[in-house]
Amino acid sequence: MKSLPPVRGQRQESWEPGISPAGEAFVEEVVQLSDDLLAEAPPPAQPAYDLPPSPRKARNVKIIVNAFFSLTVILCLLLAVTVFLNNSSLNGVGGVCFFIEPTDAMKPLITRGSLLITVHRKPSDIVPGNIITYYAMQKEPDTRLTRIVAERLDDESRGGGNPLFRTKRAADALPDSILINSTYIRGVKLMAVPGMGYVISFTQTYGWGLAVLAAALCVSAVLLRRWLRSKKAK
Repeated sequence: MKSLPPVRGQRQESWEPGISPAGEAFVEEVVQLSDDLLAEAPPPAQPAYDLPPSPRKARNVKIIVNAFFSLTVILCLLLAVTVFLNNSSLNGVGGVCFFIEPTDAMKPLITRGSLLITVHRKPSDIVPGNIITYYAMQKEPDTRLTRIVAERLDDESRGGGNPLFRTKRAADALPDSILINSTYIRGVKLMAVPGMGYVISFTQTYGWGLAVLAAALCVSAVLLRRWLRSKKAK
């Protein structure tokens, strides 16, 4: 931009840009306000994974950890019981045997799916009214039956040492037509736990899967507990 020629008879004066007192006061006020805002600015937020959990979140994590540990213990106990029953169903332990009732033949005394616990007794101690578990064919576990003793027949020719037994179902008044040799009897009913047989059958079928699930739950519970403790330490 060209400067205007000087007017004759006037002295040329140099012009310098400047700020009025009001402008200087406005600039100072803006600078002061900026400093105040910067001074009061909150520190940058930490990442979410570094923040300690809230009391409610910590309580929920603790509940989950305890639930995982409880489930692990229950699964381990079921697996241990299943292994024990598999090993003791044929030979028994201390004269006690465990069976799963597969039919409704003894209903309502013993329902289908019950865990039947029997104890060994001498043939001379078995009397009518006892509930016995026996093999219809000796050494054939698939022929196992549970029935009520309806009649006892002692063999007088041998001094009554090897009696025979006639049995019946719980719901039938008529006894069975066949006689049971005392050597076929596995034991006399001690107790029956309704529905427990289904649980045992399930663990027998899916034993490996339940073992893997128990291990996964245990590892998850340990990791969650360590994470919660590390957050509390902070």
